[in-house]
Amino acid sequence: MAEMAEKFARLGVKLQMPPPSNLTLGTRYTDIDLGKMLTAEFKFDPKFGNPMQVFQGGFLCAAFDDVYGPLTYMACERPVVTIEMSTTYLRPFREKDEYITVRAEVVARSKSLLVLKAEAKNKNGKLIATSTSHSLITTDQQLSLMEAKPN
Repeated sequence: MAEMAEKFARLGVKLQMPPPSNLTLGTRYTDIDLGKMLTAEFKFDPKFGNPMQVFQGGFLCAAFDDVYGPLTYMACERPVVTIEMSTTYLRPFREKDEYITVRAEVVARSKSLLVLKAEAKNKNGKLIATSTSHSLITTDQQLSLMEAKPN
C-alpha cells in the first residue's frame, strides 16, 4: 500500500494510507492475488447495526468498497472511479456471525472500464451478500483535470 501511495504521489494524486474507511470499519486484508483478487475480514460491530441489531446494508456496501478500492488500484496501477455498484443481500450479518470475509475479484477490463464482483460470507461460509462494481479507469488528462479543480 505504501508503494502504491508513492506511485500515485508521482502522478500528483495524494492517497491517505490507511484510508479512514479502513480504520472505521476495522478492515483486515487477509489474501491477495496481485491485481486479480483481494480478500478482507470485517468484524461485526454493533455501532454499524440497524434497529434490528443487524449490520446495516450501507455499511456492508462500504465493506465491499473497502476491498474493491485497493483491488482496482492494483489491477490498473492508476486511480479508478466507481460509476456503479450493486449489492444483493441474501441473509443478515448478525453479531453471532462474529465476522464476514469479503472476497473481490476482477471479472473483466477494457481500456477504460473495469468490472469486479465480490461475495461476503460469514464464518461458516454461508453467503451473506454479493456485489458487482463497474469503474472508469482514469486517463492522465482526467487526472490533471481533477488536480486543477479547486475543492
